[in-house]
Amino acid sequence: MDRYEAGLTALVVEVPAAEPVVGRWRERHDSSAAYGVPAHVTVLYPFLRRDRVDAAVVAELSRLFAAVEPFEVTFRASGRFPGVLYLAPEPSGPLRELTEAVWRRWPEAPPYGGRYPDAVPHLTVADGAPADAYPLIEADLAAGLPFAARVSEVALVVYDGTAWRPDLSFPLGGAGQADGDYGRPGSLAEVLADVTAERVAQDVLFGIQDPADGTGPERTAAADRAKAELESARRAGGVTWRHILHEEVLEAFAESDPDRLRAELIQVAAVAVKWAQALGGRGATAPHQVRKPRFKAIVDVHVLFVRDGRVLLGRRANTGYADGLWHLPSGHLEAGESAVEGAVREAREEVGVTIDPADLTFVHAMHRAPDRVGLFFRAERWDGEPYNAEPGKCDALAWHPLDRLPAGTVDYPEAAIRAIGEGRPFGQLGF
Repeated sequence: MDRYEAGLTALVVEVPAAEPVVGRWRERHDSSAAYGVPAHVTVLYPFLRRDRVDAAVVAELSRLFAAVEPFEVTFRASGRFPGVLYLAPEPSGPLRELTEAVWRRWPEAPPYGGRYPDAVPHLTVADGAPADAYPLIEADLAAGLPFAARVSEVALVVYDGTAWRPDLSFPLGGAGQADGDYGRPGSLAEVLADVTAERVAQDVLFGIQDPADGTGPERTAAADRAKAELESARRAGGVTWRHILHEEVLEAFAESDPDRLRAELIQVAAVAVKWAQALGGRGATAPHQVRKPRFKAIVDVHVLFVRDGRVLLGRRANTGYADGLWHLPSGHLEAGESAVEGAVREAREEVGVTIDPADLTFVHAMHRAPDRVGLFFRAERWDGEPYNAEPGKCDALAWHPLDRLPAGTVDYPEAAIRAIGEGRPFGQLGF
């Protein structure tokens, strides 16, 4: 059976600078390379299926990425997940923010299908290679490190049933790098970001179009009349944007030489953009502001098992998030699942006990920046003795005093346990 389904999409940052360092190892040991995937850092996989990526989605992606300035990352060291060898980008924060921004907008598309609590930015070099190959690969990679890469666009790639192929490209920052004014009323950066989004959306709707120009000198008379109307309006002190753009458009219509036509069309575009800027300066709503999405939270549930003044914690391992730190039994809420059902499920999956929903008491809610909401429940009673039911994700399970949690406890459950002890039902973290 094929590893991927036709129609799957992903958002990736391609890293051509990595190819001389990782290329030969990826060809041998990275399963995605055989499907045509270049060296890359994943922003979001899987994203929406291709038939859901319509003009509105493309426009929103364009605006989202246009609001992010290009940045540089450096690859200095390799790292490992279980069965995976990768290069780590530094800093990883901007790449995480790209992932979180897209995920926040489309919460139905969590990174890696929600299999991992935290998506760690990385460039895969090998997965599933023989164990004795990893030290050799790491030694070879070290000779090519460090190297830097500029992140200036995000690519949407789609699996066509045989290979992954590039489909759309979304530049970061747009013209805001030169203008430096993104977000200001009437800014050039905002208008050009909207123009970019509209152009990509048109390609999605109508395909890549290249009809005949339909222009020529037979339209010179019309251009002359438009020019005369503009001059008359100037003399009368009544020039409008309509006069200016009308004259520029008809001058373009009168050209047949490709170079001269292109120059005229650039003037048309410049006037149209300046007109849009003027409207923005008057308070007109920019397209990217019309459909501001409602806030959507990622909800996780946590269970406090308390016995003789001690709380049960597990030490995370091999997950890619907070490994080596202590955490409550917890997990993301699944689609269609109530918070209580999720807490019961997580308790069963992680520590092997059964809880009657009536024996769960809600004790705390925490809003963590920017889009996480944690719901904490105390288990009043349960069936079975807790044990490490997920040894692949947890390497220790232990009871710790409620007032003396271990030093290596994840920050937000630690803050929640402290708040619960103080009788505070709500908390915030990271704001």
